[in-house]
Amino acid sequence: MNKNSLRKRFRYWLDRRMAKGTSGMVKLLVTTVLGSVLIVSLLVLAFGLHKDGKSFLAIFWDNFRSAMSSSFPSSESGGLLYIVLYTFLGLIGMVFTGMLIGIFSGGIRGKLLALQKNNPQIVDQGHIVILGFRYGEYALLEQLINASGRYRRTIVVAENYERTDMEDAVRQNINVPKNVRLTFIKADITNPNALECCAIPNAGSLIIHVRERGLAVKSLLAVSALLRDKEKWPRTVVSFESERSVLPTNMLDEKHIETLHTSSVVARTIARAATQTGVFEAFMDIINYQGFEFYFDPIPKAEGLTFGQAYLSCYNGTIAGLYRDGKVVLGPDPNILLQKDDLFIIFEEDRWSIELDDPKNTELPRRTSRPAVPEIPEIVIIGFNNDITTVIDELPDNIKTIKLCGLKQDEKASLPDDGEFASAIEADFRNINREKTLYDIVKDAPHIIVLSDRKKPAEDADTEVMLRIMKLRDIKKKYGLGFTITAEIRSENNRKLLNYEAGDDFVVATDMSSMILAQISEEPRRNALFSEFLDENGAEIYLKMPEQLGIDITDISFGDLRRQLYSMGYVLLGIKTAEKPFIPYEKDGPAGLKPGDGLIVIGEE
Repeated sequence: MNKNSLRKRFRYWLDRRMAKGTSGMVKLLVTTVLGSVLIVSLLVLAFGLHKDGKSFLAIFWDNFRSAMSSSFPSSESGGLLYIVLYTFLGLIGMVFTGMLIGIFSGGIRGKLLALQKNNPQIVDQGHIVILGFRYGEYALLEQLINASGRYRRTIVVAENYERTDMEDAVRQNINVPKNVRLTFIKADITNPNALECCAIPNAGSLIIHVRERGLAVKSLLAVSALLRDKEKWPRTVVSFESERSVLPTNMLDEKHIETLHTSSVVARTIARAATQTGVFEAFMDIINYQGFEFYFDPIPKAEGLTFGQAYLSCYNGTIAGLYRDGKVVLGPDPNILLQKDDLFIIFEEDRWSIELDDPKNTELPRRTSRPAVPEIPEIVIIGFNNDITTVIDELPDNIKTIKLCGLKQDEKASLPDDGEFASAIEADFRNINREKTLYDIVKDAPHIIVLSDRKKPAEDADTEVMLRIMKLRDIKKKYGLGFTITAEIRSENNRKLLNYEAGDDFVVATDMSSMILAQISEEPRRNALFSEFLDENGAEIYLKMPEQLGIDITDISFGDLRRQLYSMGYVLLGIKTAEKPFIPYEKDGPAGLKPGDGLIVIGEE
């Protein structure tokens, strides 16, 4: 009993020493070695195994050196006791050296791992902070990196994942240039204390990029706690799927916080793309940082001119509209006089590159009527989600019938009242998984819209949408139909799995919201601009075919093309060809239009 008690006490004492970490282990090891050397030295002195005349300190030092060098005696070095004692010292030295190396290498390895796992303290000024990260979605980071150009930029990403895992995932999918410093922080983005290392008060831009409205509100409140004593916030954008009303409006207005309701944006874009195949691709190219961008800048030479004179005489860019009294006006009245304080919405590749070429002598073309837009007999919408009413509301008024189709369980979905819209609304809840039934539904429709079921996880919903696209393509080829397909895909990775076919458009929620977020974080006024683009009641982006507008493309110049379009009330942004999704307006020379090329314009239908 006493023996067990003594062993337990020794183990308890040893555990306490080991618990002190590297320093405790080193102290214990050194004490053990010095104690062993002392005992051997005393035995050597007691049995006269030393050379005559040596002091005890000299014996101790020689034995210590012998232990540290892990040297062993030869058979001729002395008697049996001498050999045993110095062999013991050699073994002690070997154990000591091995354990010491192990302790220090383990300590260094632990420090390196801690540096990798622990959050760094950000000391930058004017950096970008992103709260929220999702594996497989990298469009936002890619756009922010593209926006940096050749300038140095620091981007901080905070989420409650392991830093190394996030970094590895991003670097495997995105090329990060040397001028961009990408730092990942493992933190609860709803905890103000956890976010302190992000240096949000010193940030230039803050992006809260989450799906859940509750998480968006908590993250915003956490940031608010950090910036409690700050009069000026960083440029802040909050992105989530729910309505804007879930956030405190007084905070949004006071701190100039921009919000992006992604599901509404996607719904409006689907409505645009449904009847204009290729307009989504053109729109995505316009908001992509690799090329032309929208800027809000003055043009001193334009004061006193009419908008029409400034627009028709500009080159190295396009004047798309005005920003006056805090409001975006796209394609305003050609005769409106430009004022000193006006900001122009300029679409150009390099900022401050736009010029005016003899604007006072520029004559405005006479207004001409546009060809009547032909009626669309029917559009089929397959699937239901909370934004189906927005999709229908944003569809053009020239649609005679909108047919809503789903499975039997979709009958309980809230259907929009057809009295609210210009088009008649019909509902069909037959089994759309059967080919014959699906063919019967879509055979007379020129356009098909496939919506994502937002009640399901993104991967499951995307799988369902992709299966429906495959069935529709099969029916289209089998029966020689000519409908177009516009589908909602929630994950950018899943979009890559679908091969593009003529007449197809895939509106990817994450891609689009990420691009718009990146644009707004750089220039908050772009939020109002994109809202105007996607509003059925305002000026929008259209993809028009020259023959549809009665324009003869034979040897037409860019200047004549722009004047003809402006006479119809359209502002020309660029040309979409089969080879390139976007060719900007050029000052001189032929437009080089070919049959099938589209015109990307801004205007009201």
